[in-house]
Amino acid sequence: MGVQPIISVVCITWNSERFIRPLLTTLLAEIEHSGLPTEIILIDNGSTRDRTTEEVRTFAAAHANITLVPLSTNHGTTASRNIGIRMARGEFILILDSDTEMPPGTLRGLLDAFGELPEPGKIGLIHPRLTFPDGSFQESARRFPTLATKFFRIFRLEGARSRNETIPEVIRGEVAEVDYAISACWLVPRTVFDQVGLLDETIFYSPEDVEFCARLKRHGLRVWYYPKCHVIHNCQRLTAKRPLSRLGLSHAKGLLRFWWRYGCFFTRP
Repeated sequence: MGVQPIISVVCITWNSERFIRPLLTTLLAEIEHSGLPTEIILIDNGSTRDRTTEEVRTFAAAHANITLVPLSTNHGTTASRNIGIRMARGEFILILDSDTEMPPGTLRGLLDAFGELPEPGKIGLIHPRLTFPDGSFQESARRFPTLATKFFRIFRLEGARSRNETIPEVIRGEVAEVDYAISACWLVPRTVFDQVGLLDETIFYSPEDVEFCARLKRHGLRVWYYPKCHVIHNCQRLTAKRPLSRLGLSHAKGLLRFWWRYGCFFTRP
């Protein structure tokens, strides 16, 4: 089995050919730079439009710490990630989107954050600052969404949207406890999954990140925004671009399920 990993990277792909090379190139360089034993588990959701799996196999042939799990169909973000989480052998699990890139110092910085943040035993996950490839800021950690939040988003009422869900410390670039952070990059102790369970597979695409963070809160665990580390995220925003697509409707269904389960159509859990 080789060296026991400290970090297990779990990443799902789906027609991700244009992103997979920057992801793996920067991630492998960062693993070498950090010196942290790390395994990479890539779950492919039945890519058919490009050479995603061929690209991954090329990297895997040269790097023994890469494992590819090809699925025949698209299982969404939760079931496929859960496959990787179950396979993971590391003490910490890094959930990572396929359209991310890993700058130097990120792995060690996120891991060291557990020694800096208060009450490390109550840390559910740590989320770094996300930027677009041009360096501009992404607001990736917020208050939990409500029905009002989505109304403001649909009608592009940015001022009302911001007052409803923006966390000032996040905008100011400060370390802060937040309601939720998007799952483009999470560092999670594997014991957390033992405590609260895996991702909710009744949600196909999203908001699995919102639901998981709410579950952490119910178990007395904290979600931390940690901007001292950052990850480049070529954010696709698929549901925002096509709200009536299958993914867009799946997102709406997932939100309704979240609001119903946590009783938070108008208030936050």
